[in-house]
Amino acid sequence: MISYKRSVLAVMTAAFIWLTAFPAGAADNDIVRIGIREGQGSVSVAGPFGVGVYRNGSLWKKYAAGKNVTVTYSDKGLTVDGAALGQRVLLRSLDAKGALKISNGYSYRGDLEVIKSPQRWGLTVVNVVPVEKYLYGVVGKEMSPSWSDEALKAQAVAARTYAVSHKGYFRNRGFDMTDDTNSQTYGGVNAEAPSVLRAVKATRGEILTYGGKPIDAFFSANAGGWTEHSENVWGNKIPYLRGVSDKADKMPEYRWSVTITPERLAADLAAAGKGVGQIKSVLLSPLSKRPMSAADRGISGRVLSFTVTGTAGQTKITGNAFQGILGLKSTLFDFYQGNGNPPDPDTGKVLRNNVFIVKEKTPLVIYGFGWGHGLGMSQYGAYQMAKEHGSDPTFYRKILAHYYSGTSLSKLY
Repeated sequence: MISYKRSVLAVMTAAFIWLTAFPAGAADNDIVRIGIREGQGSVSVAGPFGVGVYRNGSLWKKYAAGKNVTVTYSDKGLTVDGAALGQRVLLRSLDAKGALKISNGYSYRGDLEVIKSPQRWGLTVVNVVPVEKYLYGVVGKEMSPSWSDEALKAQAVAARTYAVSHKGYFRNRGFDMTDDTNSQTYGGVNAEAPSVLRAVKATRGEILTYGGKPIDAFFSANAGGWTEHSENVWGNKIPYLRGVSDKADKMPEYRWSVTITPERLAADLAAAGKGVGQIKSVLLSPLSKRPMSAADRGISGRVLSFTVTGTAGQTKITGNAFQGILGLKSTLFDFYQGNGNPPDPDTGKVLRNNVFIVKEKTPLVIYGFGWGHGLGMSQYGAYQMAKEHGSDPTFYRKILAHYYSGTSLSKLY
């Protein structure tokens, strides 16, 4: 699942990098550079077929199968076996089919490049790998390999599109993308599975485009019944990131709740600089059947902002800020006090007014839907759609067209 706290300008700038990074006629051996380690004092690498150490483009030394190569950082540069090798060392399997394993981490296809960290002390390890082989280690981390082929194919196309549009995004740190949720979660060979390889190969070279350019193919775990318009998350309107229905109601993480006392909530708000004394009321449109058109909620029902009034005044809180204060799974939430289960917006029933009166010393239930930012493809939604239409070997295209409005499926190579 991709997590985004970056600015819209940075995201949109990354998309334009594609124009030079992937020119017309790009081939499937185009590479990406994935940051695996940063700010390390040393790193040890071994391979089942041995490791070749390259300096300035030439083979410097060979290491036998299973033997560790330890690259160490010093103020003067990188050293291997006490020999100074400058600011950059390349490690490559002595067999093209072999992988390289970091002693305290995963195994990786392609090369491992070790460089002096550009922006911090220590060394940085970069996996230099062809795009398609990179996807082998992404799809199985972002989506369960046990899921249906059509869901995995949709994830493969989304992940490939993301890789293409974000090539060079972290160039000032020496690589294109990270291996965590700041880009896409990547587990190298350890994340591979036969189903994942099938999905990547079946969609080879396919990306999503809008207006002839690759899109930012964002996705989250579960959109909670409806995805969101981009402007309600980022502030900028992106034509292909429109709120649409999300069939994920039978999936994990669709519904969630947090129970807290009004007194504890007041303390948490005060700790975050939002203190209002004893909480008396919350001004927020009630969550109802989607799509919604309330000014304080997005089309999906995600909270844009609300006002809390207490004995010491009132404060306005954004949905994102409140999510961070309480560690909620999404900004798609509402408040409830009383017996029984909280209301279900999918039924269309509304059980309260815009002003929610908070009762003292009575548990307050913050109930919500979905997990993640809610932009683009809902992974659990894709799974549920594929499960219901799994006999169609091209159904992944319908999944992608549903979540990414007005896009085209294009063949990059």
